[in-house]
This record gives sequence, C-alpha cells and structure tokens, in this order.
Amino acid sequence: MSEPRRDEVRDLVVRVRREQIIGAATRVFAEKGFRRATTREVARAAGVSEGTIYNYFEDKDALLLAILDRLNETERRAADFQEGMATDFRDFLGRYLRRRMFLIWENREVFRVVLSEILVNAELRKRYLQHVVDPTMRIAEENFRLRMEHGEVRYMDAPLAMRSVAGAVLGVLVLGLLGDEEIGSRSDEVPDVLAGLLIHGLGAGEEDRCGK
Repeated sequence: MSEPRRDEVRDLVVRVRREQIIGAATRVFAEKGFRRATTREVARAAGVSEGTIYNYFEDKDALLLAILDRLNETERRAADFQEGMATDFRDFLGRYLRRRMFLIWENREVFRVVLSEILVNAELRKRYLQHVVDPTMRIAEENFRLRMEHGEVRYMDAPLAMRSVAGAVLGVLVLGLLGDEEIGSRSDEVPDVLAGLLIHGLGAGEEDRCGK
C-alpha cells in the first residue's frame, strides 16, 4: 500500500484545521453573539493563535459564512440528490427533511445568531446568496426537473417550487426560534408533517371526506 503524497497530507491537515476553527467559532458565536465575539476568543477556543485563523479565513464574516456552509451541508448536497433519485420521491423527501431540519434545530443557537447577522449585514447576505444559496438551488432545481421528467412530481416552475420548499422549512425553523411551543416540543414530528403537506397539499381527498 503506497504512502499518501505530501500534498494529500497537507490537504488533510488544512481540512482538519479548518473544521477545528469552524467548530470553535460555532460555539463562541452561539454563546456570545456574532458582534460581541472576537477572533481572539475563537482562536482560544480552537487552541490556535489568532494569526492562524487568518491563514484560513479572511475575516470574521468568512467564518460565519463557513458555519452557514456547514449547516447547509453544501458539499454533500449534489450527492444527496443523486442518491435520492434511486428512491421513491416521498421517501426521499421525508428522510431529507428530517436530516436537514434536525441538523439545524440541534444547532439552533448558532442558527439564531447567523440569521440575525445575515438580516443586517448586506455584504454577508450577498456572499451567502452567491456561495451557498444559489448553488444549492441550482442542484435542487435540476433534481426536481428530473423528477418531473420521470413522472414522480407534477410539472411546475422548478425555481419557484424549490424556493417555496426552502421557505417552508425556514419558516418552521424561525417559528421555533421565536419560541413556538408546538414546534419546540414536537420538533421531531415536523419534518413528516411538512413532507406530507408538500406531497399531498391541504385539500381533503375522497378518503378524508368519507372519514375512512
């Protein structure tokens, strides 16, 4: 078995160190808030020098963007949708929503910090849309179009449909952040209810009207 090349080892070290810093920033931002937290505090939590952070991230905004990227699971999104094509759409949607919503809800304190900063920081918002949201939407739209071609979902405007789904997920999560008791106490049930709404809608079918 051949030994890993030097550049492979270097790449691994870079990924590990980046994840170490992102994890520390996630904890510090969740505890202190983005504005009050400093890169020095992040460095202390990560066990590195403050200068080391700037070897991996150009500024504090870039750190927050990296946290958003992690919460969005951007790197695995294309693979998730590709694997999902081999399964029934209803099963895929339910599993996908459960994982996505569970991840964000488990990190809700930092999600609250991230969301509040995005709403007031125009430059960060622009970077988030360009580097996280837009690529994710393109992948989702392409997958949805393939589903339409295969007859799994009805034909509709793919860009608006995907943004409506994303908006529904975000809306439920924001309600939870606001302190809604139903969301807070039954967060594990929400993905299945949302998946059912997206697939079946709110209108009663024949069986529902007959009480069967």
